[in-house]
Amino acid sequence: MVGNYPNTFFLHTIAATGEKPIVFTAKELPVGLSLDVSTGIIYGTAPKAGIYKVEVSATNKSGTSTQTLELNIGEKLALTPPMGWNSWNVFTSDIDEKIIMEIADAMVNTGMRDAGYEYINIDDYWHADTREADGKPKVDEKKFPNGMKHVADYVHSKGLKLGIYSCASEFTCGRRFGGYGYEEIDAKTYAEWGIDLLKYDYCFAPWNRKTAIERYTKMGEALKNSGRSIVFSICEWGVRKPWKWGAAAGGSYWRTTFDIFDHWKGNNPFQLSVMQILKQQIGLEKYAAPGAWNDPDMLIVGNYGKGNATSARGKFKGLSDTEYQSHFALWCMLNSPLLSSCDLRNMNDATKNILLNNELIALNQDIEGKQATLVSKKKGIWVYKKELSDGVAYAVFNTNSKQKSFVVSELIEKKIKGTVKDLVSGKVVSNSGEAINLDAHQTFVFKVNR
Repeated sequence: MVGNYPNTFFLHTIAATGEKPIVFTAKELPVGLSLDVSTGIIYGTAPKAGIYKVEVSATNKSGTSTQTLELNIGEKLALTPPMGWNSWNVFTSDIDEKIIMEIADAMVNTGMRDAGYEYINIDDYWHADTREADGKPKVDEKKFPNGMKHVADYVHSKGLKLGIYSCASEFTCGRRFGGYGYEEIDAKTYAEWGIDLLKYDYCFAPWNRKTAIERYTKMGEALKNSGRSIVFSICEWGVRKPWKWGAAAGGSYWRTTFDIFDHWKGNNPFQLSVMQILKQQIGLEKYAAPGAWNDPDMLIVGNYGKGNATSARGKFKGLSDTEYQSHFALWCMLNSPLLSSCDLRNMNDATKNILLNNELIALNQDIEGKQATLVSKKKGIWVYKKELSDGVAYAVFNTNSKQKSFVVSELIEKKIKGTVKDLVSGKVVSNSGEAINLDAHQTFVFKVNR
């Protein structure tokens, strides 16, 4: 399910994994849109408002897979949680044109694009020291010598989308020029550059909620009137409960916490651990819906304590692969935007396996758009339940620092015969009342079809 504003640029790559070459077809594609049959990239100008159901097929030597792709051309974007990558956690200020284009290449070459990842988001420090004389935003010409449109064109040629960063104040968090007072001119310029997403921060801005809502609403309106479908990411860290007003301000998703750091458990309120963030998501599920998502911050899978930001200058050494698996699985259950933040050019196999878990991604991208609810917390075993368009998913999460066990039939209402499959590990286990062991911080996810 893809959302887009009417009569604006449209770009979407059909997610399809398997042995190449793959040949794509699309039946009843609206006028104005074209399909690259060798890549699955649909591009062009979106039609007038309406819901268009397109039958898309992917064929390789193993056979053909067909599904219906719903194009919802109207007032909402990001009808499923956005998937992609963000530069901040690993690179902070050390970004340039070369790195961004290499990351785009890596997203294609690693199979991430085929799995549904599509956004390449440039965070802070893309800016020149000052704006142009006419007030337009200006890129750092040393970092981006060919300009931002050149980067956007390259990213788009890969079937991907480009995101950028600003702040609802005079300065960004990195003390580059912010967007406050320049909302219309910035939105128009971003559209001219070919930007597809804006992350809008809130450093150096008034603390009160009323002002925050006013500033985010002004940028939200400017983006909507820019002539381009630009997803709006609200990043005021959950302080003013944006889940209650973010959608009305034009946001497609909003941060619910301060920044995530590469550690499992901690107490620092400004260097949040995975466990701290999970606790802060409890009760927010009722505010999530297609086009309006809670964002518990980026994925730290594969950082291993190497990120410029997430390591806090070497303070945090990273998570174990088991913990990274749980982190990813639970973010999928929570309908979080799936924004990787590791160096995609240098991922190990464990990181790729986690980020490319198609069955977990399918839960996150389910068109029902229901965020999981924490339904049980007993003896350190947390159980999440997520309603799906074709069933229900459960996540059983061991928060303890030692191995624990559980029995599937004791956790869910519906009796399941035979076996269940752990969508995290891929293992199939018996459901005959036998206990299933979970290592410390391990998560077991299974689905019950209707």
